[in-house]
Amino acid sequence: MSVSTAPELLERPADADPVPPTGPRAGRGTGLLAILTQRKVVAWSVFTLALAVYVAMFGIPYSTDDILIWITAALFCASISDLGRWRRGLIRDWLPLYAVLACYSLLRGYASHLWFAAHWSPQLRFDEWVGFGVAPTIRLQNAFFDASNLHVWDYLAWCTYMTHFFASFIIAGVLWVKDHDRFRRFVPLFVGLTFAGYLTYVLYPAMPPWMVSANGSMAPTARIIPIMWNHVGFHQAAALFEGNTTFDNDVAAVPSLHSAYPMLICLFFWGRARPWVRVLLAGYVVAMATTLVYTGEHFVFDIVLGWTYAVVTFVVGSRLLDRRDARKARRAAAGPEPDAGPGGVVPAPVAAGTRS
Repeated sequence: MSVSTAPELLERPADADPVPPTGPRAGRGTGLLAILTQRKVVAWSVFTLALAVYVAMFGIPYSTDDILIWITAALFCASISDLGRWRRGLIRDWLPLYAVLACYSLLRGYASHLWFAAHWSPQLRFDEWVGFGVAPTIRLQNAFFDASNLHVWDYLAWCTYMTHFFASFIIAGVLWVKDHDRFRRFVPLFVGLTFAGYLTYVLYPAMPPWMVSANGSMAPTARIIPIMWNHVGFHQAAALFEGNTTFDNDVAAVPSLHSAYPMLICLFFWGRARPWVRVLLAGYVVAMATTLVYTGEHFVFDIVLGWTYAVVTFVVGSRLLDRRDARKARRAAAGPEPDAGPGGVVPAPVAAGTRS
């Protein structure tokens, strides 16, 4: 082929994409190679490999600090084509969630020198009233729990309980990538609910059922979560739930944020959810509440109060966010303000039909 018959090849820029192959072999392997060399595919592959190595060496990341670090890395992978958005988003959008973790770290230390005595009597009396004289935790464990013969529902309860530590952050991450407007509504509600719970923990420290049993104030109950961690071989994780306040605040029981978060998630997505999704949302609320009572982590009193906190936060917070969005809409409709003239005076509009 002469040069004159293919001038476009000679004039092709050096940084242009390669010319696609032609002929019977065209398309063989090029599609797969293009996919495998995409930045997002590479980033997610590295992320998956790193997470697998971490789990193999240290176990499942269960602390909120670790979870948020991994979510930050996942957001990096999702934003690999626009890293500027990722950097801006960490400061503008995710800083409140990091503040939640920082405050909880302070709350852990507070557990070792309480300002007020830890309470248990009102919660126990309420549960005995609900359970017709016997607290529901005692009834459930007497009927279904045997430490020497664990059942499938024990594993389900353990898994349900652990979703508390990452479900809300994963939801926030997905919303940040897929629906940023909804993300900017979810985060203030989540943060507001969390700080309302934190403030109550400081003013009203409260014991969970397993701790009340350990003090001899109610019939013996087991703390099932560390038993399950030991059973599956993650003894380090079990130790974190056995009085080690570097991870957990044992007297942060009222309200139950474990029950409040599923209720907030349910309320937040309910209006737009399809019927089958609503079943899942409501089922998660019920499953978490049952888990908390059965495992000895919370009284029914704590759960009802957690639901109340979630409902109030959602109703009040949604109204405040609606007002915020309405103000933004009005400012956008008004348009930019006219530039000021000499001396900072905004020139008055000239009436139509007049001459200078």
